[in-house]
Amino acid sequence: MQITLGVPSPWFVKSVELNTSEERIDVYFDFVKGSVFACPICNKPCKIHDTKDRSWRHLLLFHYDSYIHARVPRTKCEVHGTKTVVIPWSRQDTGFTSLFEADVVALCKEMPVASVAERVKIHEESAWRILAYHVNEAIERVDLSQLNTIGVDEISVKKGHKYITLFYDIKNAKVIHIWVGKGKDTIKKFKHAISKKINPEQIKYIAMDMSPAFISGVREYFPTAKIVFDKFHVIQMMNATIDDVRRKEYKTNKILSKTRFIWLKNPENLSDKEKKKLHSMKDIDIKTAKAYQFKLALQRLWLLKDLVAARNHLNTWYYWAAHSKIEEIAKLAETVHTHSYGILEAIRTGLNNSVAEGLNNKIKTVVKRSYGFKTAKYRNTVIYLVAGKLELPSGLSTQC
Repeated sequence: MQITLGVPSPWFVKSVELNTSEERIDVYFDFVKGSVFACPICNKPCKIHDTKDRSWRHLLLFHYDSYIHARVPRTKCEVHGTKTVVIPWSRQDTGFTSLFEADVVALCKEMPVASVAERVKIHEESAWRILAYHVNEAIERVDLSQLNTIGVDEISVKKGHKYITLFYDIKNAKVIHIWVGKGKDTIKKFKHAISKKINPEQIKYIAMDMSPAFISGVREYFPTAKIVFDKFHVIQMMNATIDDVRRKEYKTNKILSKTRFIWLKNPENLSDKEKKKLHSMKDIDIKTAKAYQFKLALQRLWLLKDLVAARNHLNTWYYWAAHSKIEEIAKLAETVHTHSYGILEAIRTGLNNSVAEGLNNKIKTVVKRSYGFKTAKYRNTVIYLVAGKLELPSGLSTQC
């Protein structure tokens, strides 16, 4: 038992009590008589002043609930006075062993916290406190010294347009900061947060959508960073425009019935039935089919690796789109033209926000799985847990 529990000297297992009717094991620790313990402040060896009996919940042993009991010494330090010693199996002021807490954290990554609490037989609030402590400690240890490229995106977390803004380390595919709300002020808050660890001027590239608030915030608070508009958001805007054209045209042309997803997919992703339907419509003189061709032409931009060729292609696309006589396409063309600097920067650097989109899907799944959270702190804790790649206790980590 001494070896199994890994009790270091001068501690030892004094006795073990097994209660089969209650399916419980109680393990009693003690320390060698005459032992000295280090002052928790200065680490100087000190004599024992007194002791206090304490108990801790431990991992299951042989499928039985287990508890550790010990009389915990207080030392009398000449400099720092009477202090409770650091015990090796638990952190200060908690009724759980470190291994028990590590198990709770690992389970929370895969299950709702309420389900974890029920499984390990503790109160839900206790599970949240354990999780929050270790996640917050891990966040403090995150190394941002090499951070120079970030992604910014907002996601809806509640009905009624409730948003949070997420900041990502794109190169390491992880969430590094969360702020409630969206807009320019979130950029300011992010700068303040990372200023505690790094010089914000080391951020060279920021990938995001074309939100005017985000653009304004980056230009004011990260003036030396390059703004990058990735393909995903540009094509997302293009698809929204096509769908707008289709919905309006459907009112007078019922041939467009049940074709929404055909126009939103790329040709290689269409089923045989969808390909046949598209082929029957693509040469018909309808605005939706023409808008679809503008989408395909725009997508070819990202096949070009030469920046001069990409700029020429984008300028040509803009000219024809602006003169397409399709109001929605012409409006989109102006938006793309205005933001061409960030689109071309994405092509030049090869950067995109696909990491953010992948993590967003994981985060939305977790939020949905948990049926909402009692507080924003709880929600943020779980987001960091599943998408932060945090170094957690006993070697456990949140690798995605």
